[in-house]
Amino acid sequence: MDLFVINRYTGINEDSEIINQETLHLQKLKQKIEERKKKYDFNKKTPEIITLKEQDLSVNLESNKIITDENKNNKTLENKNEEGDLAPVDIPAKTNKADKHPNEFKVLGNTDFEKKTKIDRVLPYWLSHAYSVSKDLQTLTCSVEKQIWLDDTLKATLLKEGVTHFFPVQEQVIPFIIKEHKLPGPFRPHDICVSAPTGSGKTLSFVLPIIHVLMKQLGHFVRALVVLPVQELAAQVTKVFKKYCTNTGLKVALLSGSTPLHKEQQQIMRYTETSEWICETDIIVCTAGRLVEHLQNTEGFSLKHLKFLVIDEADRIMDNIQNDWLYHLDKHIKIESEILNKNSHLNWQNISSQKSSIHKLLFSATLSPDPEMLEQWGLYQPKLFSAAPINDSTDYMIKKYTTPDELQEQFVVCTAEEKPLILYHFLCNQKWDKTLCFTNSSQSAHRLKVLLDTWGKGNLKVAELSAALDRTNREQVLKKFKHTEIDIIISTDALARGIDIPACNYVVSYDPPRNIKTYVHRIGRTGRAGRKGNAVTILVHNQMQMFKEILLSSGKNEIPELKVDKDILNQLFESYENAIRDTKKSINDEIHSKVKKSIELKRAAKSNGKPPRKRKQNETKPMNV
Repeated sequence: MDLFVINRYTGINEDSEIINQETLHLQKLKQKIEERKKKYDFNKKTPEIITLKEQDLSVNLESNKIITDENKNNKTLENKNEEGDLAPVDIPAKTNKADKHPNEFKVLGNTDFEKKTKIDRVLPYWLSHAYSVSKDLQTLTCSVEKQIWLDDTLKATLLKEGVTHFFPVQEQVIPFIIKEHKLPGPFRPHDICVSAPTGSGKTLSFVLPIIHVLMKQLGHFVRALVVLPVQELAAQVTKVFKKYCTNTGLKVALLSGSTPLHKEQQQIMRYTETSEWICETDIIVCTAGRLVEHLQNTEGFSLKHLKFLVIDEADRIMDNIQNDWLYHLDKHIKIESEILNKNSHLNWQNISSQKSSIHKLLFSATLSPDPEMLEQWGLYQPKLFSAAPINDSTDYMIKKYTTPDELQEQFVVCTAEEKPLILYHFLCNQKWDKTLCFTNSSQSAHRLKVLLDTWGKGNLKVAELSAALDRTNREQVLKKFKHTEIDIIISTDALARGIDIPACNYVVSYDPPRNIKTYVHRIGRTGRAGRKGNAVTILVHNQMQMFKEILLSSGKNEIPELKVDKDILNQLFESYENAIRDTKKSINDEIHSKVKKSIELKRAAKSNGKPPRKRKQNETKPMNV
């Protein structure tokens, strides 16, 4: 009832008292209003805001207008009350829907939007403090005969093969692995990663210590598993293992898909009535996809005695995991381990009697130092042996790869029409022999091979090597190249990884590599094991920038440019035109012959009621050498 005053008329003399009462009452009301205003201003602090979009502001402006009009009406009422026309009334503000969505939001927490300082990424200690491996293959100081840590049988085989000194990577890695397997009891060996240039002897770095450790074991069980990306590389590593397993009693098996699955099963497992399935091998060299097939389909195949897991060309297997082989391998080992250790009590006898953990060895010339990529291997306290410098706080996305010091790298810049002229100049005018030429597709390799055959008129011995050829034909080509029956091999990147091509003097990248890894592995086919080598990349003008970026992505310095005299190319142009004309005719004849053969097969299939056989590839693309 403080808002209203009831005046009763009792007499004329009472008018002055009524006025005084009203004045006192108004003063009290004004005082309360001021207190409310102060209290409202204190609670209404200016919030830190984020401005809304324009479409939201238009709605809020209307709501503010309504609130402003109401405030004006309230002030008018107060002014009238001061004049005595009306009693002061405290009118509460109306709650509108617009009030629930103001044009400003209060920011919670820290409101500083300053740019944060960049944090330097730091590599793990084992990556930033790697064992340094020398690239010098000319000055060798580690004599095979003087090393007491290697078995005499292996020493004799090495000397028989003409190996008198170890390369730097072999000198460091081999004794390290052997020493790790001398640890007693349940102590696990340190897993290792090895990044060394192509042709520096990485294969012997895991072949010799594995044989040294396993040759004293009794019985035949799968104790070493070597996984590789391609069949040719698997066959090459198998030959090295078999050579050094002589007089050791160890057996080696190749599982790569080059032979039928049932024959490989007979090679590694044998069934007996007394002991059921018996293992026939100690070391398995395989491709990743074929390994999964045996894990799923080969009865009796077990890895419970596995000691070594070697992943050669680890970065390629890491980028292209075939059939998710690592998952299936880990699952298989985990299941067998659970069965073997089922219901065992936790005591020293059970711990010390358990089989030793698998020792993982990763090898590659372009091994990534990215911890996120290496994490999937599940390495145990790993150690890194690297020929490339790695700093503690470096940006590990810049991968530094090394090439042999004996390798000379160059590039040539020309037009698209001059590329075959420059290659022919190298082969015929400069007499390059034992040359390996890379293209980016099997079709390009075939067309270039036909062109050089036609152009050389029997003076050039040319062969092609691509995915279109089976393994037998590939081996025949490499054998002829080794015995100088072939001058040049036109190849896709099927040979760019790990294949040891004896006495390859020159490598030509007819098509530029797509990335730094392909470039490093291509040029690594020459200049191997301390021999001299030359690598040339042929570039069109618009490919120069891309090639420089590829080199810079690995921290590699620029390589020198090789100049070719234009007059020499002009002299070859007339014979090139005649050769390209004959080449187009030969390619068209091949296409018509294949089409005709395909039609005949379809007709024969229809007559026999069988579905037609599909062609492997389509080579009807236009001619573009």
